[in-house]
Amino acid sequence: MSTLICQASNNNMSLPLSSSITLNMNFRPLTVTIVEKRLPLSSGKMVQLECRTNGSRPPAEITWWKGSTQLRSTKNRTNKDETLTSSFLTIRPSREDAGKYLSCKAENPNMPNSAIEDGWVLEVYYPPELTLRLGSKLRHSHIQEGNDVYFECNIRANPWVTEIRWEFERRELQTNTTVGIIVSNQSLVLQKVRRSSRGHYICSARNSEGVRESNAVYLRVQYAPICKPDQRAIYGVPKHDGVKVRCEVDADPSSVTFKWAFNNSVERLDIVDFVTSGTESLASYIPRTEYDYGTLLCWARNSVGTQRQPCGFLVIPAGVPDPVHNCSVFNETDHSFRVECEAGYNGGLGQHFVMEVLDTPYLQLQANMTSPFPIFRARNLPSSSSFVVLVYAVNVRGASQKHFLRVNTHASPETQAHNVSNQWRLAVSSMLIILVSVAVGIILVAILTIFVIRYRRKKGRENGNKESEYKSKRNPEKYDSPASLNVLPVEEKCPDLIPGNSVHLHANPSPDLKNHDGDELSTPPLLRTTHEMLDRSAREFSPTERLSLTAPEPLSDMRDLPYSEGQRRVKKVLPARKHVEEQWFPFNSNHTNV
Repeated sequence: MSTLICQASNNNMSLPLSSSITLNMNFRPLTVTIVEKRLPLSSGKMVQLECRTNGSRPPAEITWWKGSTQLRSTKNRTNKDETLTSSFLTIRPSREDAGKYLSCKAENPNMPNSAIEDGWVLEVYYPPELTLRLGSKLRHSHIQEGNDVYFECNIRANPWVTEIRWEFERRELQTNTTVGIIVSNQSLVLQKVRRSSRGHYICSARNSEGVRESNAVYLRVQYAPICKPDQRAIYGVPKHDGVKVRCEVDADPSSVTFKWAFNNSVERLDIVDFVTSGTESLASYIPRTEYDYGTLLCWARNSVGTQRQPCGFLVIPAGVPDPVHNCSVFNETDHSFRVECEAGYNGGLGQHFVMEVLDTPYLQLQANMTSPFPIFRARNLPSSSSFVVLVYAVNVRGASQKHFLRVNTHASPETQAHNVSNQWRLAVSSMLIILVSVAVGIILVAILTIFVIRYRRKKGRENGNKESEYKSKRNPEKYDSPASLNVLPVEEKCPDLIPGNSVHLHANPSPDLKNHDGDELSTPPLLRTTHEMLDRSAREFSPTERLSLTAPEPLSDMRDLPYSEGQRRVKKVLPARKHVEEQWFPFNSNHTNV
């Protein structure tokens, strides 16, 4: 915006006259640009785009367009100098937006035909979209066993798919010519379909945007009737009693007709006494003789064909049921348990089951239960008990053999605690008994040992006295002791009484007893030992008696005595007695005098 002033004057005496005009100019937008790069957009994902324009005076108005449709979710912003204007668009593209032209227009509202624009053709990525159908020449109502079938999987995707999979009842299918399966990209071929080919088929595909599945197509394969599995196959019938035999088949279409026949090793007869309801037929039969037992045969037929293998039902004479088997015990507690068995053949008649619970050892009946199935639960039984359980089947002809079980109930918590306490007490009592027994045994052994020692000492003293007397009588002393040697008799084994209260032993070492160094030797060790023994015995003597021992003078002629060299004899003389007891003390042979 600018102001123009025009002045006029004709003299120098007056002020000039002036006039002004303000110019307000409008300008077209110079540029308009969508800032974001021209990249593919993902279907269903929000994206924000910016459009900028400048050079317009007054500021330009910005609008967004998708094809010929104006978009309203925009926000505009202008800078301070009013030369730059921006607009923001938030958009969620869809698969239908692919190929449409997205543009941004800038226009000065004061200037007609001043609009300029920027834009590009949208490329929208989206996950695969699939449609599965049977081949164009096939109809569901005419597919039968032995026909060839193929499926077509129509796919729309951007970008194009990288993987295609086929599934039957959620199991992946792959090419297998042995069983007649051929997978070829968007086509699936099934050769010579069978009844097992009935089911749901789907196809799935993957691209960079994700994985998608098609609709499920159910393949219906029509087939001739076949026997339903798990039908009752044996009927036990008494003579002249009627029986109704049920025959059920699977078929597509399910509109079927039936035919019955009887067959044995002699003949084959058609049966006309039966009724039909849908895929089920019920025949009535009465065996009158033993030749009327055999096999009843049942055939069905529909629009596809006749049943190839008939259903067979064996009619036999009725009897008692077979015993139950595979019995097991469950949930044993302190007062209950559960028994489950498998039923045997019912003998051709309806059967029920019985369980008897007997205690041991008296075999008294504790429970008696009946059930249409061989499953029982016994309750309110005593704890910590053993039982014999009998399970058998019964029909109108009688009872089967009994199946035996041995079951134990657990101990109740109170009983278990009592048992633990008793066990602890019993263990403590046993330990005390053992300790007392050991102590008593030790005492008895000690007493017995004391008695034995005393008895042996007494016997030793008696034997010593007898032996001394015997020696004194048989071997009188040949040599007299010196007059100065007065000795009390000493028994060899622990004398109880020796007169005197002291013992004096005087020994003069021989001057010849010297060691190799020339030193005199003391009393020999063995003599000292003897001295100590005598001294110890003397301390035990009664104070009323005295023992006086005086060592003899050295005897040089001891070598001429009849006993061996190196030995010395000490005579002990009791004044009141006439004999002398000899005791021998072994000395070292090197010592000649004592």
